Amino acid sequence: MYLSRSLFSMKTRLTSHSMTEVVVNQIRKASQKMSFPINQEKAKDIIDNVDNFLFDCDGVLWDGNGVIAGSLAVVLKLKQLGKKVFYVTNNSSSSRQDYVKKCNDYGFPAEKDDIVCTAYIAAQYLHSINFKDKVYLIGKEESIGHELDQVGIRYFGPGPDPLIGTGYNQWLKDIYLDAEVSCVLVGFDPHISFMKIMRAASYLKNPDCLYIATNEDGSLPAKDSNICIPGTGCMVLPVTVAAERDPIVMGKPSTNMFDVLKKIHNLDPSRCMMTGDRISTDITFAKTCGMRSLLVLSGISTINEICQPGQSPPKQANLQNQPDLYAQNLAEFGKYI
Repeated sequence: MYLSRSLFSMKTRLTSHSMTEVVVNQIRKASQKMSFPINQEKAKDIIDNVDNFLFDCDGVLWDGNGVIAGSLAVVLKLKQLGKKVFYVTNNSSSSRQDYVKKCNDYGFPAEKDDIVCTAYIAAQYLHSINFKDKVYLIGKEESIGHELDQVGIRYFGPGPDPLIGTGYNQWLKDIYLDAEVSCVLVGFDPHISFMKIMRAASYLKNPDCLYIATNEDGSLPAKDSNICIPGTGCMVLPVTVAAERDPIVMGKPSTNMFDVLKKIHNLDPSRCMMTGDRISTDITFAKTCGMRSLLVLSGISTINEICQPGQSPPKQANLQNQPDLYAQNLAEFGKYI
């Protein structure tokens, strides 16, 4: 009996020691990737060492209710200081020209070359590989379709696609597939439907058919609402599952958008900072491209995803892609510049 108790006591101590060691290791790893709140000292370092500011739009500069308080003042101040400002968005529901107008309507200074959106990047990607066939497009004609038109790429698919027939046999017999299609491009499409998923997956049975997605964001920022607005990822995932293929993703966290900006404006990533509201896209994008990063909590990601100094890492935290800095919103950064 004594021996059994001794063994149990020893096992308990070892287990306790092991658990303590695990926690210590977690804290040690997290301490190497801590995020720090913005303050005067860190804001001065940014202003002294960053020339180019890349901003996500939805959830950072504006949301469904309009301009987020303080964001416009920050952008105008940065421009006054001689900094370059770029608008880098995964949103594929607008063209670059649409974004110029939206920025200007809200008071943000913007020209076409300042805008990088996934509709534009997808069209540029196809143009760069000398694509000559047709695109089956799940997306909006006025955004992705417009950008495809600009580079002379033929497409079809936007708009409603109502259900044909009532069952398996009719679908096998009545679905027409265009032999000229050699790319399926999926973006934001409020008309997503069973028929569109079926057509896309059918084209993708051909291994030579390209599969491109503008982005894979699960939802759109709607911080102060109890409504969840599905994002492009909700259009992409059903096609991915049905086709059993993964897409080439144009938007963040892929580097495609920064590659274009870097080429056009000769940017040095070490002199750039990405500001976004989503760790999985904006901050990962910044890390991959070698930029500084600022997370604002006015959109998707929350404080529960941030490793803060002196605290154990939250369960939801991605230790590999922590932002360098974080703030409640851009206005908090603006207080120090």
